[in-house]
Amino acid sequence: METTNRGAVVVGLLLIATGAVFMLANLLPGIDLGRMWPGILFAISAALLLPPWILPSHRHALAAFVIPGTILLVLGLILTYDVITGDWESWAYAWALIPGSVGAGLWVAARLGYWGQGASTVGLWLLGGSLVGFVVFSAFVGGDSPLARGAPAALIVLGALITGSALIRRPKDQ
Repeated sequence: METTNRGAVVVGLLLIATGAVFMLANLLPGIDLGRMWPGILFAISAALLLPPWILPSHRHALAAFVIPGTILLVLGLILTYDVITGDWESWAYAWALIPGSVGAGLWVAARLGYWGQGASTVGLWLLGGSLVGFVVFSAFVGGDSPLARGAPAALIVLGALITGSALIRRPKDQ
């Protein structure tokens, strides 16, 4: 298959899959599209995340698509959690994962696009800071949600890791 045809194949397959989902929703009783709508974010995310892997010869140019693809993937996961559990109050702290999705996307894009160690490092710091913010916010405003119940333990583990790494002195190169 020619490289130029791969993109059209992906778009075509995504349209077929989307049409099949809507057709099944119309034909089969009991399928509630009101609970499946986060899947739209997964489909758009796949459309952004797949091209760098489908077109390896253009990976360097397409690597930037990974960043918005990762953001939409994380939003889809958060909204799927909310739809399944009905825990819409989780937005009080789940928003803190969105900067982390930018960081994860930046880290992956930097690796795919050979953007250098600096971009990878920034992505990892952004991801780490976002996860810390998520845990802290969920501990304080999470109420009785399942995610918030584990937040204090996560804070203790995180604090122990940071303290341990600060106390362990690494030998300097001589």
